[in-house]
This record gives sequence, C-alpha cells and structure tokens, in this order.
Amino acid sequence: MESRGRAHAAEMHEVLGRKFRRASTAAETKFSAVVPPGQVMRKDAAAQFHALLMLKKQCIIDVAQPAPFADISITRGPQFGRKS
Repeated sequence: MESRGRAHAAEMHEVLGRKFRRASTAAETKFSAVVPPGQVMRKDAAAQFHALLMLKKQCIIDVAQPAPFADISITRGPQFGRKS
C-alpha cells in the first residue's frame, strides 16, 4: 500500500512539473486543474489528494486553501527540484 502511495506522489510530482513548465509566468496551479471535479472517480481523487499531502510533507510543494471547501492552490516548494 505504501509503495502505491509513493507511486501516486511521483506521478503527481511529474504532472505538477509539466503544468509549471507550461505556465510561462504563473508558478501556481489549482487542485481542480489537476483533478477536474466530476471527471475523476472519488477513489482516484482521494488518492491524488493523498499524493498532494505527501508532496507537501516533503516540502516539494506548498499548498494554500483560503476557505473550507475552496479550491487548493499549489505552488513549488523549496524541494521541488528533487525526486519524490
């Protein structure tokens, strides 16, 4: 189970890296842009959210949520360049 979590975190890290490279000036993306509501099964969205938390714990990303149930903003953390 733990290795699956690491695989999800590595995949999320790659996805975020591509999004940040594509955005010429913006170094921020939203969780809803990575996991579009209504287009992903709840189980998969929960796994991606867990991966997001794992990346945050490793200081690979920073996250902010201005209010409960609001979209989560994701930015590069101090360790973004290293592998998850």
